[in-house]
Amino acid sequence: MKGLRRVLADSHVAAATIAVLLLWALDAAVRGLWDPVCKLGAFVIAGIAIRDIPYISPRLTVFDRLMLITTGYFAYLAIVCVLGAWLLSRWVYGTGPLRSLTACRNELMGRKHA
Repeated sequence: MKGLRRVLADSHVAAATIAVLLLWALDAAVRGLWDPVCKLGAFVIAGIAIRDIPYISPRLTVFDRLMLITTGYFAYLAIVCVLGAWLLSRWVYGTGPLRSLTACRNELMGRKHA
C-alpha cells in the first residue's frame, strides 16, 4: 500500500481531492446556515422596526421544520466532507488537511521551507 500512497502524493491527486472536499464542506456549511441566519436577521429587523420583541410562535411551522431538516442535512454533509479530507490527508501525507495542502503548495511553488 505504500506504493499507492506515494503515487497519490507525487501526482497531487490526493491534494486536489482534499481541496475539493474542504470546499464542499465550506459550501455545505454556508448552505446549512443560510436559512437560520436569514430568519435571525428578519427577527432582528422586525424587532427594530416595531421597537419591541416580535411575536414568536410556540409551535414549529412547516417552514421551521423544513429549515431544521435541511440545516441538519447540510451539517451532516459538511462533517462527512471534513472527515473524508482529514482521513485522506492523514493516510497519504501523515498530517492534517490544511498542513498537507500548505506543503503541496510550497512544493509546487519551488519553496522547500515554510
